[in-house]
Amino acid sequence: MAAVAFVAVQAAAQMVAFRVGGATARALHERLGEHLADLPLGWFTPARQAGIIDTGTTGVPQLMSYPAILLRPAITALVTPPAAALTLALLDWRFTITVLAATAVAAAAGRYSGGLARAVDARRHRTTAEATDRVLEYADRQPLIRTDQRPGDSEALDRALHDVRAASLRSAGTVIPGLVLFGLTLNALFAALIAAGAGWTAGATLTAPVFVGVLVVIARLTAVASAGADLAAGLRLQRGVLTRLVQIIDTPPLPVIDASPEPAASDGGDPDGGDMVRAEHASFRYDDRPVIEDVSFALPRRGLTALVGPSGAGKTTLLRLLTRFWDATGGRIALDGADLRALRPEDLYTRIGTVLQDDHLLDTTIRENIRIARPDAPDTDLDAAVRAAGLERTIAGLPDGIDSPAGPGGSRLSGGERQRVCVARALLKAAPLTVMDEATSALDPENARLIGEAAHRLAAGGSVLVIAHNLETVRRADQILVLDHGRIVQRGTHDGLAAENGLYNKLILAQEPRL
Repeated sequence: MAAVAFVAVQAAAQMVAFRVGGATARALHERLGEHLADLPLGWFTPARQAGIIDTGTTGVPQLMSYPAILLRPAITALVTPPAAALTLALLDWRFTITVLAATAVAAAAGRYSGGLARAVDARRHRTTAEATDRVLEYADRQPLIRTDQRPGDSEALDRALHDVRAASLRSAGTVIPGLVLFGLTLNALFAALIAAGAGWTAGATLTAPVFVGVLVVIARLTAVASAGADLAAGLRLQRGVLTRLVQIIDTPPLPVIDASPEPAASDGGDPDGGDMVRAEHASFRYDDRPVIEDVSFALPRRGLTALVGPSGAGKTTLLRLLTRFWDATGGRIALDGADLRALRPEDLYTRIGTVLQDDHLLDTTIRENIRIARPDAPDTDLDAAVRAAGLERTIAGLPDGIDSPAGPGGSRLSGGERQRVCVARALLKAAPLTVMDEATSALDPENARLIGEAAHRLAAGGSVLVIAHNLETVRRADQILVLDHGRIVQRGTHDGLAAENGLYNKLILAQEPRL
């Protein structure tokens, strides 16, 4: 009966441990997801994304499994030493003192071994995160690598994987000697205790039955110490995962200088007039390098503003400041009269629609990819957005129509089709401000025409800022901002700027019909 009860208690404990682990993993994933949603978009560099993937897909599941795996050895490690100490005290007090001294020596060896392991664990994690980043980059660049026949582009991946292998070998070369040292220390202490007991028995100061009892207790303690080494290794890995998780969660979220949910109607920010966006002497530095310098402009409440300039002028950075990927390091940018920094993320992003250069689709249906912009939108509005984005023919050719899956990142659609889905999403949202990054570059003429029409359709009911490459889109813009080296060097309409002998005219002559 006692054996049955013991097994039943163990099974119940394991079940509780699995439930605790599952609840812990769920809570950690939820906390991680909530915090990631509050971080600045500019924080998500490729290296950090790789770290998040590693922590979320490997680290958190490890934390979930450890309560079940380590529960039994943890209980044993906590219960056995006090019970053994009490037993030894009852058998012979000399062994109690001797075992305590041996425990101190074993603990010192264990700390030394664990310190070596912690150092190599940190290095191994860094190299693993770097390798994950390189694998993702290599997979993402496959079309470019294959079409350009550039197999050398895999060198960075090869180096990263070689570094992981080297880190693993260093880890083994460091940890294994520490484990061997700990094992030798335990065995040496066990042998010393046996020798001491044998000497006391030979000297008639210890009886044979007591010595046998002491041997049983010491053997059990040695087994627990060995299991304790495994427990310590598991706890060390848990600590490493928790450290990386805490580093992410401790990252400051997008700061809000004023938590008011509604923007103040200042600087003309009223429903019927004024500017939708106003930038006043805005600047931005990246790693102490100026990217945007002393930029001031206004976007009307309705209308299309085209942003043009040579490559590297800072156009994409300026759009990212408007969508608060980062905060301006100088000056001020206001949306509807309120400083962007005074708007909570949920208030800011309900007012902004985006069609960005690197837009990706969710691994769900085309319908859901569009409807995510306005989940409560009626089907009539959804259908109108699909028609305006020129998606009808694409959808008609799919097996399940608009309910066909887009695939991971929209992989089942062409580049032009993915961008049309993003445009349909922006049309359905019909936000007060829509920003388009490279919206008409690298597309066929039909796509360029449809996207240009969508931009003007959005401009009829809101403010649109587009990095424009199609000359027809620029010609029809209500205002044009010409950016060069992070500064606005010209502004006006197409006819006015074309008559000037400035950068805009040079761009037209050099790249017509594309800017």
